[in-house]
Amino acid sequence: MQAWPDFSARSDEPEWMDTQAIPLADFAGCLADLEQVNRLLFAAHPTMAFLQRLTAGWPQGTELRVADLGYGQGAMLRRIHLWAERRGLRPRLTGIDLNPQCRELAIANTPSAMRIDWHQGDLFDWSPAEQPHAIISALFTHHLTNGQVVRLLRWQEQTASHGWFINDLHRHWLAWGSFRMLAWTMGWHRFVRHDGALSVRRAFVAEEWRVLLAQAGISDARLRWHPMFRLCVGRLKA
Repeated sequence: MQAWPDFSARSDEPEWMDTQAIPLADFAGCLADLEQVNRLLFAAHPTMAFLQRLTAGWPQGTELRVADLGYGQGAMLRRIHLWAERRGLRPRLTGIDLNPQCRELAIANTPSAMRIDWHQGDLFDWSPAEQPHAIISALFTHHLTNGQVVRLLRWQEQTASHGWFINDLHRHWLAWGSFRMLAWTMGWHRFVRHDGALSVRRAFVAEEWRVLLAQAGISDARLRWHPMFRLCVGRLKA
């Protein structure tokens, strides 16, 4: 990898997490460090704010169906489950991830009382019995090609009844350099150190999102930058 990458376009270099098989215990350490990254950088806040807007005015006892794409160890859905119960909603949550190790770790880390279905497989093969109200993802779309992102946008638009939200990174040299310094200082897992910096290079800028949305035929999505270099795209349906 060059010392100072080109940030004018998305990198197509594959991330180690997508290409290298490691033992389950080692993978668990990687995901645990990744969750620490997300906590330190307040990564969940934009997604929770979206769900707050989506459910504004919903009466207590209403069922909330949310699907999370690329759930890792499942921390996001566990957080949503607790939040929904505090709001008086009935969470009915589904995680979809291609990696079978993620399902194993999510089940192990989730209290049995939580109503969460951990699905393993291709998201485009997932056929829910009922439409989810919302489809969310975090740090997922930068793993995809532009063509796959367009397909995902169309699929989300067709599948979610109330809206969808993509929480991902803003490609910027300062985000890349800052993460590299933080990762080495914290001594995070080698996959996190490598893939975290590469994720920034694989991520998007605002104009790229506008082009992808236009290609998907979506004209009224909301594109917003959040602190810690989060560039999020979402839509609430009328």
